[in-house]
Amino acid sequence: MSGAYQSNASLPVIEGDVAFVTGGASGFGLAISKELVSRGASVIMVDINEIKCKEEASELNEKAGKTVVIAAKADTTSFEDQLTAYELGKKAFGRVDYFFANAGISELPWLPLYDPSTSSSQPITKPNTKTLDVDLNGQLNTAALAFQVFERQEPNARTGFRGKLVVTASVLGFWPSRNLPMYATAKAGIVHFVRSTAEYYEKKGITVNLVAPNITATSIIPPGFVELFGADRLCPIELVVEQMISVLGDSKDNGRVIGIVGNEVWDHPQEMTMAEKNLELMGKIEDEVDRRLELQV
Repeated sequence: MSGAYQSNASLPVIEGDVAFVTGGASGFGLAISKELVSRGASVIMVDINEIKCKEEASELNEKAGKTVVIAAKADTTSFEDQLTAYELGKKAFGRVDYFFANAGISELPWLPLYDPSTSSSQPITKPNTKTLDVDLNGQLNTAALAFQVFERQEPNARTGFRGKLVVTASVLGFWPSRNLPMYATAKAGIVHFVRSTAEYYEKKGITVNLVAPNITATSIIPPGFVELFGADRLCPIELVVEQMISVLGDSKDNGRVIGIVGNEVWDHPQEMTMAEKNLELMGKIEDEVDRRLELQV
């Protein structure tokens, strides 16, 4: 990591732990993988770019003088690909303490550009939902794998937790974007998913947290785009990684939605408009669903 960002944070001990990181060959995934290894953890590095993934893993292993990273090719939209990658990692490292649902892509046009002058001469087309497939469903695949793995393993002897899921989102999960509707929809869905599952797993030895940066100089950003912003507005990738690490180890943090812009970090609040009336009704619905699920067991 570069020396531009100076951290004074006291972060949890993760030495000896094991992490599964999607999108591990570049961007946040590569940065968090390197930081995990530097802190004594082992990593199952997963990416659709198999060549780059293996190159980065080989470099980390060579530097460590032993196998600290396993590289596996996986398209995150395929649950089976991720399951196979996990099984390779489990064979090498025995368990997985942390899953990072990180892989993502930028906005792809979901409809042809709006143009009433030519639309009547064009066929009505099926929408392109690949952004949702990767940025929402792909992360849900990682989460589904994580929760089932955690359920089947004993708590970490040092931390007392069965496992921890950390999700990468974006500040566009909080606010709409007129020209990035699929990306914003995916990120908003993931924010709500994290809050919902964090509540469910709260007393099960499992934590679920989310980090939502604003613009950061990673490979997902188009060339020349970063230059539009001053350095004080860009999120240092080191700060993003630091926030990811902060919820690991023996941290009891759960259900956090951590926003980042520039060097500022905040916990983004839940929407509470009309909450008093609606939450009362929702509580009754949830209690009844719990009761019915228990009857079906």
